[in-house]
Amino acid sequence: MPIITMKTLLEAGSHFGHRKSAWNPRMKQFIYQERNHMHIIDLTKTVRLMEKSYIFVRELISQGKQILFVGTKQQAKKCIEEEANRCAVPYINYRWWGGFLTNFFTIKTRIIKLRHLEKDEVEGLWEVLPEKEQTVLRKELERLRRNLSGVKELNGLPDALFITDVKVEEIAVKEAKKLGIPIVGIVDSNVDPTFIDYPIPANDDAIKSIRLITSKIADAVIMGKQILESKRQLEEKQKSEEVLEKVMESKAPVMESKALVDGVKTPTKESETEEKEASEEAKDEKVKMEREV
Repeated sequence: MPIITMKTLLEAGSHFGHRKSAWNPRMKQFIYQERNHMHIIDLTKTVRLMEKSYIFVRELISQGKQILFVGTKQQAKKCIEEEANRCAVPYINYRWWGGFLTNFFTIKTRIIKLRHLEKDEVEGLWEVLPEKEQTVLRKELERLRRNLSGVKELNGLPDALFITDVKVEEIAVKEAKKLGIPIVGIVDSNVDPTFIDYPIPANDDAIKSIRLITSKIADAVIMGKQILESKRQLEEKQKSEEVLEKVMESKAPVMESKALVDGVKTPTKESETEEKEASEEAKDEKVKMEREV
C-alpha cells in the first residue's frame, strides 16, 4: 500500500502550482501541464518522492536521530505545531531566528534562559520582586515562548529539517546546507528544488495540502520511534540472556564438583556392620577348616 495516494493529493489540492509567470524553470521535471496559465504538478512524482522522503525520515528516527519541523507561514503554523506535538519532535512555527543552526550555541543560551524563567514563574519567585521587574520578566518570557517554545527540549543541532515552504524559509535552507543537514521539503512550482535533498512537489499554500504531507512525515517519525523502541527491547533481551549464560557458566564447575562428591558413597553404620559380620564369618570358616585338617 502506498504511503500516499493520488486521490488524497487531488482532494487536498496538492496538484495546483503557481501561475506560469511565477514559476521556476528548475521545477520543469515536476510539472505535468499548464492549464489556464497555471501549472499543474505531476502527482505521480509526488507519490514516488513522498515515499522516498517517508523512508528517509523513518530510518533517521529509527537510528535515534532528531528532525526539526519548520513552518512559519500563516497557513502552516497550526499544522506544524499539532503534527510536531503528535510525533513529539521540536518545531519552529513563529519565525526563524537567523543563526539558529550556524550559531546554535548562542540560541541554546536563550533556550536555557526560557527554561529558567518558566521554572521561576512556577515556583513563585517573582512575587517578592517589584511590580516593574515582574513586568519585564513576563514580557521576556512571553517573547521567548513565542519564538522558542517548540524547541525548548532541543539540546543539540537537529539531524534533518522538514520545511513546508522552502522559499519562505530561505534562511533556514541556507543554514542547513552550510552545515550539511539534510532537508525534506515541500516544493511548489515557484521554488528551486535543487537545494532540497528530499523534495516533495506539491502545493505549499493550501492548508489541506500542507496538513496532508506534514501528517505523513509525522507518521514516519512515529514509525521510526516504534522501530527504535523494538531495537532497544531486543538489545535488552539479548543482554539479559548473555548475563544469564555467564551466570550459568560460572555455576557449572561448582555443580560438577558437587555431582562428583555425591557420586562417592560415604560409609554408614549399616555398611560397617555388614563388613564386620562378613569378616567374622570368614574367620569362623577358616577355624572350621583347620579343625577338619
